[in-house]
Amino acid sequence: MPRPHATASAQASPRILIVADDLTGGNACGALFAEAGLRTITLSAAERSAGLSRFLDDYDAVVVNADSRHLPPREAADLTSGIIAAAGQVDLVACRIDTTLRGNVGPTAEAALRSHRTAPASAGGHRRHVVGLCVPAFPAAGRTTVQGQQLLGGRRLEDTELARDVRSPMHTSEVETILGEGTRLSCRRIEISTILSGPTAIREQLCEAIAAGADVVIADALTTEHIDLIGAVAAELTQEIADAPAGDDTVRALTGLHAGELLDWVTIDPGPGSLALARSLLPTRPQGVLLGISGSATEVTRSQLSALAEDPGVTLIRTVLDEENLPDVQATLARVEEAASARAIIVATVLDSHDLLELDDDESQRTTQRLARIAAAVVDSMTVTGLYTTGGDVTAEVMRALDAVGMAIDKEIIPLAVGGRLVGGAADGLPIVTKGGLIGDAGTAAQCLDHLSTASAQAHPSKGD
Repeated sequence: MPRPHATASAQASPRILIVADDLTGGNACGALFAEAGLRTITLSAAERSAGLSRFLDDYDAVVVNADSRHLPPREAADLTSGIIAAAGQVDLVACRIDTTLRGNVGPTAEAALRSHRTAPASAGGHRRHVVGLCVPAFPAAGRTTVQGQQLLGGRRLEDTELARDVRSPMHTSEVETILGEGTRLSCRRIEISTILSGPTAIREQLCEAIAAGADVVIADALTTEHIDLIGAVAAELTQEIADAPAGDDTVRALTGLHAGELLDWVTIDPGPGSLALARSLLPTRPQGVLLGISGSATEVTRSQLSALAEDPGVTLIRTVLDEENLPDVQATLARVEEAASARAIIVATVLDSHDLLELDDDESQRTTQRLARIAAAVVDSMTVTGLYTTGGDVTAEVMRALDAVGMAIDKEIIPLAVGGRLVGGAADGLPIVTKGGLIGDAGTAAQCLDHLSTASAQAHPSKGD
């Protein structure tokens, strides 16, 4: 299962494992990560054990539905442990819990911490001090945490209809009490007054909690901004410990960590807290490029390319020809790599009338095939966030080279120019616009690239959006 928009060699890629207690909650959590630009997949219970490490190789975030919310506590804990063990080395383990804290919150959190503590060491072989970070608030859904109590629409859980929930009646809103049910977890709280005081106060209490040997730090939050702040401070502290020069034990003294020991987190929350830490701590995708492949020699297409040439963010590259007047794949790729900083790169066989060649059917077909090979090579070696093809034969060959089985249609941009997403193969989910060579006016290609920019931003927003 190749990574769709760039190979691992082209970018740093996080390995995030999210163990969810039910399917709908897991999907909702996965959606948060996907909307933040992380390549995300959810796996059903039947898939959770087989090839989990392979999925983590191919995706930034893997959500595994353990379906453990209403299982006996020991069975839920064992499921969680098994999933984490099957995953192997990961950058972040997230224990996805219910927004109203129903189910096996404590047992699964304890299992996640225990399993991650015994998981394979990092690439550098450093020892890890693993702590749970529990930020159970989900303000966008009306769930907030104040003085360690989870509120639903401003009311304590036991004061809502959840007190009569058939399968998981809620008799308390105390997060620490819920985490402690059936476990030996020790918890420390960071209350809303500290969050409102800012990063320095939060950092100080994080250090105190870690030094005290807390298994889990529970943090209040009223807004998404509070959650983002907590994640940023936790990430900054983690990085500060990792970057401390040898012999400088100042920050380790504050946290009680031993020399050479690194701080590591297991997040315990409905999703926003895990995402906040991941976005602050882990590598994110670099800004990508829109790739255009033009095999059309029509006057309409040439006028469109000429209009694109006026945009300083677009680089037009005419294919380098070999001795047979066919596109030289490697030589053309070298030119593409030189233009990697452009917003969009258009590879075309014809830019103006001087490029026109008399080709027979065989030469025309081979030209199209080589264009497709160029497209596939660029997608494999660079971060491509959108694909624009003009010419029906070119589009078919490019999709074939990428092993796409089809195209999910989103909209018609203009008649016979269609936007959608590739389905299957090496670029599954990649936004694409296809256009006939005789379609549109001089501004149509720019209009197609604008659509791709929007579609790409929705699929992979930049950090901070």
